[in-house]
Amino acid sequence: MTSASRLHIYSTRHREFTQLIADGFAEETGVAVDITDIKSDAHPRMLAEGTDCLADVVVTLDFRRLMTLARLSLVQPVRSDCLERLVPEHLRDPQGLWFAQSMRARLIFAAKALDKSTYTYGDLAAGEWKDRLIIRSADHMFNTALIAAYLAEHGDGATEDWMKGIAANRPLRMGGDRNVACAIADKSAEIGIANSYYYGEMRSGLGGPEQQEWMKSLRAFIPTFANGRTPVNITGSAVARHARHPELAVAFLEFLAGEKGQRIYADKSYEYPVSPNAPPNDLIREAGELHPDTTPFGIVSRHSARAMELAATIPWN
Repeated sequence: MTSASRLHIYSTRHREFTQLIADGFAEETGVAVDITDIKSDAHPRMLAEGTDCLADVVVTLDFRRLMTLARLSLVQPVRSDCLERLVPEHLRDPQGLWFAQSMRARLIFAAKALDKSTYTYGDLAAGEWKDRLIIRSADHMFNTALIAAYLAEHGDGATEDWMKGIAANRPLRMGGDRNVACAIADKSAEIGIANSYYYGEMRSGLGGPEQQEWMKSLRAFIPTFANGRTPVNITGSAVARHARHPELAVAFLEFLAGEKGQRIYADKSYEYPVSPNAPPNDLIREAGELHPDTTPFGIVSRHSARAMELAATIPWN
């Protein structure tokens, strides 16, 4: 490795966050980092580029995107004692083709006036929430991942009934997850579902004073399945198949799993760290303690096509 070696990242995450982890790695190692921003999925570009692909590392979100990269042989296996120690087994590929860096859960936002202290995802289908519920469309990627996890845990019949129950509640549709807090604040709804990091962003004031004000009207809860566990989605990274600097790429993944990298995920993006050595940000902990479901993503992903089918045939809004 020469002093001129540079790490090249293909990232589907927001540039601001990718820059944070790139700068952290550069500060730690002295290695310069180049970033190529890719909207949505990385695999079409990587397939088109073939051996000309510049990526050493791919940074993305959603377990399905990571599994697609592995299925298409666009990433290479990594063996690292550090990664195997810091990333729990259920949060990494069995062959080392990808590793999670953070988790996010679908939280329930509920009006403070509601006299309820625990929730399951099944509660969203209860008739008491008719015309009082707000949720993003069923076919959004955040929700199809949840539906796939529900299928893996509860089976097809129970999942279909659950989705019909949510649809029968005639949930309000108001754009993205942040609008759940807005709707509860202006009393258009009393309960909704949003990704966990939105709670931290809005509660901290990162989303601006108006969004911070919305948060005063609600509490956040970590819902569970009947087994007491909460399904999570992940963000993760992998070493590209044609990486010019595979040693640097592995070092980057190890940095992300280490203390400094995990604190960036926890404190700058309000995501749940994967390392057992890194606690979540204090604001996120207000929602309660996360007990992640450990069903392998390989099993959950088998239900992805059915989840999309159900989302199309039983729309929520």
